Amino acid sequence: MWTYLLLGSNMGDREKNLSEAVRLINEAFEGLVHSPIIHSSVYETEAWGFESDDKFLNQALALDTDIDAELIMRMCLIIEKQVGRVRYGMNFDPKGNRIYESRIIDIDMMLYGDEIIDSEILKIPHPRLHEREFALLPLTEIAPEVKHPVLQKSMRELLEEISSK
Repeated sequence: MWTYLLLGSNMGDREKNLSEAVRLINEAFEGLVHSPIIHSSVYETEAWGFESDDKFLNQALALDTDIDAELIMRMCLIIEKQVGRVRYGMNFDPKGNRIYESRIIDIDMMLYGDEIIDSEILKIPHPRLHEREFALLPLTEIAPEVKHPVLQKSMRELLEEISSK
C-alpha cells in the first residue's frame, strides 16, 4: 500500500530536523517496504493557520508497505519525539478551532493508498490536504497522478486548483 507522509519543520535547525526524521523513517521501515522510499525535494513555505516569522521546510515521502495505517502513524509519532518534538495535545481556541504553532518536526500521513479512514487517531485522507499548497507541492512532485480518494482528483489537479485561487 503506497503511503504518503508530509514532514515539516520551522524551529531550530530545520534542515537537520528534516534529515534526522528521514533517517529515522528509513531505519524504522527498513525491511518493511517493498521498494526504496521516495523523497521529494525540500520546499520552503510560509506558516499555515498561524502567524510566524519562521518559514517551514516541507518534504513528502512515499513508501510502499503492508503495515497498518494506524501503526505507521504511531511509528511517526515516536519518530517525532526522537527528533525532539514535545506534544502538549491539540490546542483549541474558545470557538473550537484548532490552534497551530511552530514545531521542531511534524509528520503527517496524507494518504494511505485509496483508503478512507476516520478513527480517533487518524483521518485519511488528511482532512485539509486539498487546501494546503505546502503539502500538494511536494506530493505532486512524487505522485502527480495519485488521486485523492474522496475528491477523485489527482494531486496535480488539486495543486492547479489551489494555485489558481
